[in-house]
Amino acid sequence: MKLAFLLLLSSFVFFGLVSGTENYTDIYDNVDIDAVLNSDRLLNQYLDCILEKGSCTADARSLKRILPEAVATICEKCNLKQRQGARKIGNHLKKYKPELWTRFLEKYDPNKEYVANFEQFLAQVE
Repeated sequence: MKLAFLLLLSSFVFFGLVSGTENYTDIYDNVDIDAVLNSDRLLNQYLDCILEKGSCTADARSLKRILPEAVATICEKCNLKQRQGARKIGNHLKKYKPELWTRFLEKYDPNKEYVANFEQFLAQVE
C-alpha cells in the first residue's frame, strides 16, 4: 500500500514537472476589476504603485512583481480569469487613459519588444 502511494505521488510530481509552467497565484482573482476601473482613486492607487509613483498595497505589490514577466510572455502563466482581467484593464487604459497606457508601456516594454504581440493579445476574446 505504501509503495502504491509512493508511486502515485511520484507520478504526480513527475507529470507536474513535465507539464510545464505553473500559473500565477489566483489569490487576487476575485478583485472587482470594474470597481477599480470605475474609481479614479483605486485605479490611480494601483497605477501609482506599478509605475513606481507611490506606495503599494499588498495586492498591487504582487501585481507589480509579476508584470514584467506577464508582459514579456503575453500572460503565458495567467489563468483564464487573469487573461480576461488583463485585457479589460489594458483596453480600458488604452481607451480612457491613453497617457497612463503610454507610461505603462514605457515602464514595462521600454524597447518596444512586446507591444505588437501584447496589442494582439488585448484584441483577442476568450
